[in-house]
Formats: sequence, C-alpha cells, structure tokens
Amino acid sequence: MKRAALLFVALMAACTYGPAEDHVNVQNLALKPDGTLLAVIVKYERYRQATALSAFPDGGVPRSLVQRADLYVVDLRSRSQRFRGELPAPPDHRNSFSPWLLGWEGESVHFKITGCPGSPGSECYGPLVRTSAYTLSATGHIAPSAGAASPVLASSRDEAAGYMAAGVEPYGVSASTRLGSPRAPLLRFVGLRLEVVPAQGLEPPRSPLATRRLP
Repeated sequence: MKRAALLFVALMAACTYGPAEDHVNVQNLALKPDGTLLAVIVKYERYRQATALSAFPDGGVPRSLVQRADLYVVDLRSRSQRFRGELPAPPDHRNSFSPWLLGWEGESVHFKITGCPGSPGSECYGPLVRTSAYTLSATGHIAPSAGAASPVLASSRDEAAGYMAAGVEPYGVSASTRLGSPRAPLLRFVGLRLEVVPAQGLEPPRSPLATRRLP
C-alpha cells in the first residue's frame, strides 16, 4: 500500500505545466457603413502548456487560466481610440471559446461568443456549441442581447462612398483610404493591447480610454 501511494505521488508530481503564457489574436473587424468607425474584436487567452506526463501522448491540453473578448472601436477621422471593453468568457463557453463580430446596426456593434461547456479538449461541435449574443451601445455599454435583425459586416467601402479598407494582420490591423494603395498599420499590439499607430508625421488626438467589464 505504501509503495502504491508513493507511486501515485510520483505520477502526480510528473503531471506538470509550464509557465503562464499570454496570447492575443484579432478575430475579425467591422467597418461602420458610413466609414467613420471601425470595430475590432480580439481573443485573449492566458494558459499554461502541458509538460512531462501531462503532455503525453500528443502534447496534452493546456491549462486555461483566463479567456476573454477585448472589443475596440476606433474613430477613423481623428485616428483615435473611441472605446475599449473586456468581456470574460462565460463559464459554459470556455471550451473552444471564440468571440466574433456580427456587424453594425445603427450606432450599435453586435458580436457573439461561442464555445462549449466541459473541460478544455472535450468535444465541441453541432448541438454542443453554445452561442451568446451581445451589443455595444452608442453610450459605451456592453450588454447581452437577442441579436440584431440585420447587422452590416464589412471591411471596406467602395470609392463612390469614400474608399476605405481594413484588414487583420499578425501585428494588429491595417487600413487604406486610397483605392489601389497598400494598407498601412492602423492598430498594433503593444503588450496585450491594441494601440493606434500615428499617421506619418502626425500624432492622433487622444481620447479618454473607456474600459468596461461585465460582472
């Protein structure tokens, strides 16, 4: 019995995890139809990679510490940050957690969070997937919603309306205001947050940072 207990302790000690790692990734973006604002949603995760026996036989499953959606709205005219908000992953969405913008409807931004209940690495498909919808209002409040009737999800406007195009990049977000010209950095990760990249030779006007968190 003593030998079995010692073996159990040894096995538990071998089931270890590495140091905490932070990962951020721009999921998608949505240009307001009038071209004045750009919404961006980022998936943030902090986890510890499995090591030793915890990684056997196929690398193991990371131990999740923090998961959340970070939502940004940028004023394209003043090239300044209008809003930044955080929404932690709902408890029953933490397996295969994924935030996604649905688009603009009027002055509001709509997005969703999908995922499954259960521990990381569990099955997550079809009827197991949970979806929760949220709205960022014009007053800067994030709240659960029933979803939008017809949100507009676009990353560009045509030349007749005043050309604008934006895209997701490994460093953050790029944009262009001239048809045929390459997109230039608009937002860049500084640490774990997206920051506005000043236009060449110009500093964008600064606006108060709005940060809100749902309980």
